[in-house]
Amino acid sequence: MRPLVAVRSATPYDPHFITRSPLFWPIERAARALGDCSDFPPFTALDRVFEGTPPVRFVAASPRPRRRRRAPVDLHALYDARIAVDRLVPTRERSWHDLLNALVWGTFPRAKRELHQRQHDSMIARVAPGAWTLPAARTPEQDALALIDEGGVVVLAKDPRAASAALRGAPESLAEMTASGDVDAVIFGHAIYESLVFGVAPAAVAAIVVGREPAETSCLGEVDAALASALGDRGRFLAPDELCRVDVRHALVTRLTPGRPPGTASRPRSSP
Repeated sequence: MRPLVAVRSATPYDPHFITRSPLFWPIERAARALGDCSDFPPFTALDRVFEGTPPVRFVAASPRPRRRRRAPVDLHALYDARIAVDRLVPTRERSWHDLLNALVWGTFPRAKRELHQRQHDSMIARVAPGAWTLPAARTPEQDALALIDEGGVVVLAKDPRAASAALRGAPESLAEMTASGDVDAVIFGHAIYESLVFGVAPAAVAAIVVGREPAETSCLGEVDAALASALGDRGRFLAPDELCRVDVRHALVTRLTPGRPPGTASRPRSSP
């Protein structure tokens, strides 16, 4: 059994997991909306993570077929197609990974919808109608989108070009920039949150530098709007090397105090 698989299977549900690290703060509201469950909430309860009308619904993930059927690929049945076309998110019961994905959905619904729409469009462009198999490997663009989805840290910057240049030269400078108020950095990738639950280092973390969204009234609203806009630009994120790799220890994201305007972050409360 692989190490991460062993950790996943050995980690029981803890309804108070968001108190383990200050880095959980972005998804705290969504987690508390699920109530004080003693065990993993069923997928039927996950719609509560949204504020207002849910843009998608969470449904049971279909088990993987044991045998390969000799039939053309059903593109409509693929994960991203279920989301982009049907607005349904296949979700496994009793899965930390899928639970945290739902919490990210509840926090950044616009960005998540745009990301999966783009993943779906990318796959449709690659597979000819009636094809019997899927491509053997992802494209560089699909790798970049997967990295954002699993390991993205969104950096809201007053000057995105300057922030990107600084991070490429010194990834550890992110903590200094957030402390000074030059940027706000917020964890987006649900695999990072899963790693925080397990107390292990995430496999990959990448900073997505975006400009601020002055029309938004909250830091999380800015992140959602700015990332959705960036993902909608099909000239961006065409390869993983467009993203700035950072260490999660330098991706400290601090809770904005009530009434504090975006772009004036307080200092980190603690290290992970």
